[in-house]
Amino acid sequence: MLDSLHTIRFKTLRDLWGNRGRTLLVALSIAIGVIGIGMIIATWDVLTSDIRRRYGDINPAHIELVVPKGVTQDGIENLAKMPGVTAAQGRAVFSGRYRHADESAWRTIEFIAFNDPNAQTVNKIVPESGTFPPARWQLVAERASLDEMDARVGDTIIVDAMGHEHTIQIVGTAHQQDDVMASVKGNPIVIVSLETMQQLQGNDRFNTIYLTVNDFDQRAVIADAARARLEKSGYTVSRVTLHDPAIHPTQDVLDVLLLVMGILGVLSLLLSGLLVTNTIGALVTQQIKQIGVMKALGADTWLVIRAYALTVLAFGLLGTLLGSPIAERTGYQLAKYLAGKINVDLYAYRPSTPAMMTMALVGLLVPFIAAAKPLWEGAGITVRQAISDYGLGGGNGDNALSRILGRVQNLPREWALALRNAVRVPDRLALTLATLALGGAIFIAVLSVDASFSNTIDNLLEGQYGMDTLIAFNKQQRSSKVVELAQTHPEVKRAEAWYFAQATMKLASGQQVQVLVEAGPDNTQFYTPRLVAGRWLAPNDTNAIVVNRKWAEQEGVKLGDVVILDLGDAYSETEWVVVGVNQDLVQKQTSVFVSLDELDRVMKRTDRTYTLEVAYTQHDAASQKRITNELVTLFAQNGVDVFSTQILGEIKRQVTSLYQILVVFLLVMSFLIALVGGIGLMGMMSINVLERSKEIGVMRAVGADTRAIVQIFWGESIVVTLMSFVVALALSVPLARGMSRAVGMAFIQTPLDFAYAWHGIAYWFVIVMIVGTLASIAPALNAANLSVRQSLSYE
Repeated sequence: MLDSLHTIRFKTLRDLWGNRGRTLLVALSIAIGVIGIGMIIATWDVLTSDIRRRYGDINPAHIELVVPKGVTQDGIENLAKMPGVTAAQGRAVFSGRYRHADESAWRTIEFIAFNDPNAQTVNKIVPESGTFPPARWQLVAERASLDEMDARVGDTIIVDAMGHEHTIQIVGTAHQQDDVMASVKGNPIVIVSLETMQQLQGNDRFNTIYLTVNDFDQRAVIADAARARLEKSGYTVSRVTLHDPAIHPTQDVLDVLLLVMGILGVLSLLLSGLLVTNTIGALVTQQIKQIGVMKALGADTWLVIRAYALTVLAFGLLGTLLGSPIAERTGYQLAKYLAGKINVDLYAYRPSTPAMMTMALVGLLVPFIAAAKPLWEGAGITVRQAISDYGLGGGNGDNALSRILGRVQNLPREWALALRNAVRVPDRLALTLATLALGGAIFIAVLSVDASFSNTIDNLLEGQYGMDTLIAFNKQQRSSKVVELAQTHPEVKRAEAWYFAQATMKLASGQQVQVLVEAGPDNTQFYTPRLVAGRWLAPNDTNAIVVNRKWAEQEGVKLGDVVILDLGDAYSETEWVVVGVNQDLVQKQTSVFVSLDELDRVMKRTDRTYTLEVAYTQHDAASQKRITNELVTLFAQNGVDVFSTQILGEIKRQVTSLYQILVVFLLVMSFLIALVGGIGLMGMMSINVLERSKEIGVMRAVGADTRAIVQIFWGESIVVTLMSFVVALALSVPLARGMSRAVGMAFIQTPLDFAYAWHGIAYWFVIVMIVGTLASIAPALNAANLSVRQSLSYE
């Protein structure tokens, strides 16, 4: 009877140390799977927890009230004393314009001022560098706004202060987290003193009020009470918004990231399982003769299983120890990069507990699950079966597929051997193909999601907005005059007067929301709606409105509903009937559309506009910028002051700026998946070579030279590679469509306009051919360098 514990431990250590190359290879295979799933979970854990904590640090508002004419500091303090209110913060917000000294075109900018910037209580904007708070005629830029302004601390810009130009210096940066970044918002955000704000807009009152409450469930009641108190004091409240402090302003992007992480995490786990299953299966097959010897000495099936289970545990432990630190660090760095793209700082590095637990589970448990079948089959063979194994390893090639391929004629001898060897063990071939093909399919699918997203953005923006630039005037102009004037430019194809303005929409539920009202001519040639329900506006419509799909779904607005538009103090509230639901990504997807003629009737005006859409004969970015500047000069020469301009390329960058975070994540994951699949093939081919050393010795004994042996194993690898490539292409189509649909529904509530990444096929072909070559050449060279005696004596 064997001294089982001593013998098992000795055999395990001897196997691991005596076959160091194989041990390292198996551990690497497990480590790659651990890294794949561990990195995803570490990224998800660090990103979500740190963003939640960082957002909580600013004490996010529960209630936001907008009072267009502003409230005094006494009014803010009065609100802070209301029952249930724990803090109140007033903020003066003003959209002005600025330009650089060497430019003539003005750009939009958002100014923010506080009563005491160092005593903020809600939605705190924290200083980051330079001077804070800014003195008179100084500004502190929100840190993500500097690039948007193309400026640095110490630079000066020129601002429009109630019709007078004034130079203002950038003296520092601050970090704002209660709103989307400048690139998404479409304009930079800066902090100024109340004295500067007084010069910019004529008053220093606070038009935005943030409240926090002690009972989150009572915030609606408290919001109504705060509104009533303000209105009783003579203020007009244009909008009341309830906020959930647990939802970050970029939650839409985070939700999609988490969805993609979940999908790729499951696929990575599947890849890891296949990788480990194949590796452990090959290992047990290689040990068949040793199992026979153990059984001949009295070992039963359970003892054999215990012996190899300890080996599997050692492999899993080594793979986990090797992969976990890499996954942790890589996951944190990826999370840090993604957080930076949404203007959030992570806390210092620390291990992710969920990632560690998952990696331990995957690294230790999955190898046991993967090894269960080959272990049970290997331990169950008889002594005669084990001893009679002829040492060629990996099967004898007596299967239907091998016989079919054996009928292929006129192949060079080495290629004929490579072809039949590739299918000698169908089970192992299937697992290897599944691992590599799934890796290839995921790689192409990820690139297809990226291509589909770009295709969708192009279709939605360039297809919907036929203009090249949007020109906003400082004062209301005669539409006929500015349209005719613009069309005198030889490179202007068409100009249309449009209306764009923020308004408050009141719903039947009592909820009030901020929307962007867009109104154009009935015969517009610029805007093409993308209707998902109902119809577009008709010339004979009366008070008809088309709403944005995302906004409508959030607010529960349906076709036929009646909504109330509050266009400002100068106009009466009017009722509009929803006749269509449109898909539009611009301006946070809050746009609603009405007829310009109908809007003019409601506003009791004719032939008046603040904005002009213009299409050029040239559509490249340089031409758009040049012609726009020439138009600004043309208008100035004719006494028309242009407030700001925005070319279509800038609008597209604004819409896609947040989506780039997803693109970056997808590309990183695509390379990781490619690595997992590639290592899978490399590991299996290397083990194939190791277990067939005796076969190599036989070939060397009958005269095969090094070149012939290397060619056989390289050819076998290429056959498997090409087979997996074909399977990967077949799998990639449904996988790409499914992922594109899931990402589209999560991001823009509609499936993406699918675009298959044909270039991904070329990329993956190059990758698998390189991997297939590397997987076979090095191990085959090592085996070919063995002498005949060494090869035939291999255990």
